[in-house]
Amino acid sequence: MRQRARLAMAMFLLSEAVFFFMLIAAFVYFRAASLAVAAANLKLGATAVFTACLLASSFTMWRATVTRIRAWLGGTILLGGVFLVGQGSEYLRLFRQHITISQGLFGTTFFTLTGLHGLHVLVGIALLAILLGLATERRSVAVETIALYWYFVDVVWVAIFAIVYLWTLL
Repeated sequence: MRQRARLAMAMFLLSEAVFFFMLIAAFVYFRAASLAVAAANLKLGATAVFTACLLASSFTMWRATVTRIRAWLGGTILLGGVFLVGQGSEYLRLFRQHITISQGLFGTTFFTLTGLHGLHVLVGIALLAILLGLATERRSVAVETIALYWYFVDVVWVAIFAIVYLWTLL
């Protein structure tokens, strides 16, 4: 059962990797046309803090797979939630500057890429909350399988952060 669950999640994550690769490729392809808007409006510092929270959630997720599942799942949910609040605050700041998904190539590619990633984080938090409600203090196939999803979401964000923020602003 454990191997089948891992294989199923690996196949799903492979399809998601292709999906995110195409979104990132679109951002890179249109980068030159939107570079000035991106450089003028993205804030590296705040996003780096929220990125650190998301990356720390991979540690708490790993700890949930090896010990005291409930406490570490709660920490993972909290850190994922902090990341989403940070993403929401950035969106609000951009909206106030009249940058939306329908306003130019930057808005279209940025909000599509980061918004779909945020949706994946939200789904991950929902799955983690279900696990938290069901979890005992023993390892389970569900915890290990959802951990793979969570690690994937974090790795995708590292790529997005590097390309959208670091490459644009540094």
